[in-house]
Amino acid sequence: MILSMKQVFSLAIFIAFWELSSVVADGGDVTIVRVSNNLKQGLSFTIHCKTNNKDLGTQVVNPNYYERFKLHRDNAPGSTFLFCKITWRDASILYVLYQDARDFRRRCTTDCNWEVNNENLLGINQYSENQDIIVQWPKN
Repeated sequence: MILSMKQVFSLAIFIAFWELSSVVADGGDVTIVRVSNNLKQGLSFTIHCKTNNKDLGTQVVNPNYYERFKLHRDNAPGSTFLFCKITWRDASILYVLYQDARDFRRRCTTDCNWEVNNENLLGINQYSENQDIIVQWPKN
C-alpha cells in the first residue's frame, strides 16, 4: 500500500499529538531530582541515596554543583520514592527527597529541586518555584 504525501503528513501529525497527549496526561514517567550545594565557606557534602529497588551509592557534591537522580516512576501508584542521607561538616540527615504520594502532580512531577545550605535542606516547588519544604538541620 502506497500512502499519499497528505496521508503521511496526517499520520505524522496524529502520532505527534498522540505522544504529546500521553506525556501531558500523566506528566511523563520520569522525574529528575537535583540536590544543589549552596553551603558557604566552600564546603562539600556527601549524599547516599536509595530508591525503592536500587542503591544509588554515595556521591560527593562540591560547592556550587549538584547531584542529579533520574527516577522512573513505577506503574503502581505511590510506589516510587527516593530517600537520601546527606552529610556535611555540621550536620547529617536522612530524608525522603521524592515520594509519589507527596510529590507527584502536587509539587514536582518532572523536576524536583533541593538545596543544601548551612541552615536548612530546602525543597523547591516545581510549579510555584517557591521553597515549600524547609527542614532544619538536626543538631549533632
